[in-house]
Amino acid sequence: MKLLSHSNGVHKVEKDKTSKRSILKKCVIFFVGLSIFGFLVQILNDFVDNTRLKSRFKYVRIDGRKMEYKLKTGGDYTVVFDGSIGTTMYEWDDVCKSLEEKKISTFTYNREGYGFNDGGDNRTPEEQAKDLKALLRKAGAPEPYVLVGEEYGSLVLSNFANLYSDSVAGVVLINPISEENIQTKEFKNSIKSKYYRSIFEKMGTNFSLTALLNKAGLTMENNTFKKYLNQNELDEFQSFENKKNYKQAVSNELENLYKGISNSQTNELLGNKPLYLITNNEDDPVKKIGNTTVTTIYKEEIEGSPMSVLDPDSVVTGVNSVLKDAKKAAKKS
Repeated sequence: MKLLSHSNGVHKVEKDKTSKRSILKKCVIFFVGLSIFGFLVQILNDFVDNTRLKSRFKYVRIDGRKMEYKLKTGGDYTVVFDGSIGTTMYEWDDVCKSLEEKKISTFTYNREGYGFNDGGDNRTPEEQAKDLKALLRKAGAPEPYVLVGEEYGSLVLSNFANLYSDSVAGVVLINPISEENIQTKEFKNSIKSKYYRSIFEKMGTNFSLTALLNKAGLTMENNTFKKYLNQNELDEFQSFENKKNYKQAVSNELENLYKGISNSQTNELLGNKPLYLITNNEDDPVKKIGNTTVTTIYKEEIEGSPMSVLDPDSVVTGVNSVLKDAKKAAKKS
């Protein structure tokens, strides 16, 4: 009940009802405003990080896109490394250090979108292998190459070996991804949630949502990889792990796995070139790419990923084994 002015009576007044349309309008305005704010914060953070941090590595441009690398020359063969999804060339620090002490040439690089590299549209493993070949040529990395790939990197390098057989002297694969397996329904189901989650995180980088989720511990993490980084490397990695180029690269590569996009692992692909497999599966289907007489399978007992930081000595042993066999083959020819 309310006493009305200019009246000597008391009347019941109905309260104004807020329409659903009005509520919806306010919600839209709120979320648009929040998105714009997040977008501006993201731009500011990107600008600050770009001025605060600079790449310590050399780079060249492949089709206009920046790709950074590190080449240490020393021997007759260049050992080329390619790593897991979401890691950078720092994955190979300990392995490279051991090899370089023995005057063995090493080449590490970051795929599109990783590190300070430019991002871009999705690249298939075959296209990434072509990028790597162009990068090696522009960087002046001498042939022949011993290829060392872990997990997703094994797909890039099996495509490389398929395309550029004459440039390859031998291969080391660590927990490789089988092209047969990624075609199966079981594999697709196992990676489905991770793939769609990566799409959401990629979209969230446009307005700081991914960074907020990261602070709350709700984003996909490479905890093992980050644990083995020194402080400077960790600061650098954390500066771009929630940004568009990086999250787009991760999502693109997960899409390649989800859709089974790779077709290079044919029987005896390597011919008589040595193959060394580091795997927890003695019947790993990827062994078919090598000749059984020059294929070595090392059963890894350690669990976790990436194996190159958990057990670098096994990788060094594999590289030395392949180099030894490659040199023997070269002498015979």
